[in-house]
Amino acid sequence: MKAKPSKREAILEAMLDIVVERGFHDAPMSLLAERSGASAGVIYHHFSSKEEIIQALYEHIRGLKLEALLAGFSPDEEPRKTFLRGCLNAYNFYRKHQREMRFYEQYEHAGFSCKTRSREETARVKAYARLFSGRSKGGVLNDWPAEVIQELTLNTINRLASQSKKLPESLLLEIADKLWKLVANSD
Repeated sequence: MKAKPSKREAILEAMLDIVVERGFHDAPMSLLAERSGASAGVIYHHFSSKEEIIQALYEHIRGLKLEALLAGFSPDEEPRKTFLRGCLNAYNFYRKHQREMRFYEQYEHAGFSCKTRSREETARVKAYARLFSGRSKGGVLNDWPAEVIQELTLNTINRLASQSKKLPESLLLEIADKLWKLVANSD
């Protein structure tokens, strides 16, 4: 039997649903109270504002995404192999967490006023980020703007994952390998 979510989790889940359905600016606290089953007092006990709820939800999803991307990562592994696994990890995460990714994309592109809190990054996260940075920064990728690299890699994988038909792993690996050849610095 699945444990009943805490009030805080219920508030976050309800906010996720509301934002995915209606957007950030059409997510009234009254609807949040109705959907979460929490009174305004309980909501404000856990969060000081709607922005804080959205921020907490964003950080939670960002953490889940990062954890999924880094699954199986070892700094000693060959970069191409790490990249291919990262693409598969991202694809599977995006397929499994469609609602969360719709929220995440809205947050990233809506110009929402929340800023991510800089959390202490683990040595593992720093090693991954360093590996997949531009050659001039000690990484293995072309020295292109990060937005270009992301568009050509993770955003492509995200769009493929959002398609109704699930792609076979063999095709995903072939696509990931082509993406690797495109963004990897081969000098």
